[in-house]
Amino acid sequence: MSARRSVLHAAHWTATLLTAAIATFLAPIPFTGIYASAAGLIAAAGVCLAGLALAPHPKGTRR
Repeated sequence: MSARRSVLHAAHWTATLLTAAIATFLAPIPFTGIYASAAGLIAAAGVCLAGLALAPHPKGTRR
């Protein structure tokens, strides 16, 4: 893996995990109790799934 690709992967996953952490804290604001925990978990899971779907792919490295 080239240095450029490594930096791209690191930047992508840093942004994804920071967004998931923010979503975990912001999503449960309108809820209380167990619903707040569930809302935070669902929001973080959604962000992580989007991060997997949008991850940069190694173009042409497999033969």
